[in-house]
Amino acid sequence: MIIGVPKEIKNNENRVAIIPEKAAILSKQNHNILIESNAGTAAGYPDKDYVNSGCTIISNVEEIYKNAELITKVKEPLESEYKYLNKKSILFTFLHLAANKNLVMNLLKSEMTSIAYEAITKNGKTFPLLKPMSEIAGKLAPQIAANFLQKQYGGPGLLIGGTSNINPLNISIIGAGIVGYNAAIISKGMGANVTIFDIDNNKLLNIKNYDKKIKTQLSSKENLTKYLPSSDIIINGIYIPGSQTPKVIDENIQKIIKKNALIIDIAIDQGGGVTNLNSTSHDKPIVKLNHFYGYAVPNMPGIVPKTASQALNDATHKYIELIANHGFESCLINNKEIFNAVNTYKGKLTTKPVSESLDLNYNSLDKIIK
Repeated sequence: MIIGVPKEIKNNENRVAIIPEKAAILSKQNHNILIESNAGTAAGYPDKDYVNSGCTIISNVEEIYKNAELITKVKEPLESEYKYLNKKSILFTFLHLAANKNLVMNLLKSEMTSIAYEAITKNGKTFPLLKPMSEIAGKLAPQIAANFLQKQYGGPGLLIGGTSNINPLNISIIGAGIVGYNAAIISKGMGANVTIFDIDNNKLLNIKNYDKKIKTQLSSKENLTKYLPSSDIIINGIYIPGSQTPKVIDENIQKIIKKNALIIDIAIDQGGGVTNLNSTSHDKPIVKLNHFYGYAVPNMPGIVPKTASQALNDATHKYIELIANHGFESCLINNKEIFNAVNTYKGKLTTKPVSESLDLNYNSLDKIIK
């Protein structure tokens, strides 16, 4: 199979979809890997590493989309890439379509088959390709907050952990999944007073079993209204598979949030959970909203590209191999995980959560392939 790897063009997206180590394995299986020039440079993988791994370096990205049977990316295509979408290729990447109707319509118009990394799942509960990036985003959130608080970055000059005679800061985390769990552990390690909210008592118990000093609360409007006003940092890590994130921090809650508090919305990929907080970028990550600050960068792991590319590749390689070695049509029939992750197929939208979020027609993949 011809596999294409375009260079990521999203702001400060430094990850690469296939690293040389995995490319070498695919090359030995007689697959032809087309790598856009400098696709891996920012992650620490120069073109020569790909050449040594049996890849072909391509300077024109249009050639990759035109010739590759499988296109592997890290992030969703941006508008400047829509013209390359075509029905001959399969797109395998993070898509997060529930917050991106424009991309959905272009995928449908081009009749391109798209498979979402974040939707790879057997049971709808565990998401092996989303997990490593969620871990990284969760661990980065307190680190980003700490940097923002420092004076040289324009912050108020506060230390998260305080001192022996100065109280530590209060960090509230909404959602106790992979993102929230990792954010809580790092925040506690920095010495913060940590409270985490979720609607799932089992997830809260999991946190409590790790560290009894981390406070847990059932996530409800009442509890958020009670505890968020004393928070210096709020991290939103809610994820509802395939659907838009509910606005848990609405205008009413925003009115009672502490002055100059920082909200980090890790769920921005799925539309975000903070009313009026739109996507920001690594170039300008933080914006002022009324009396508080908001951070909503949709590609947080892009600033640690070496770690993130390796972690992502360890997760995605198995599925790239399956598609390359057995063919996509065979995978549709024989691999439930890949089947569940197909978002568009033959000009049809095949994911119900996205169709409901965007009020678009849903088509059962089962019926299309029969």
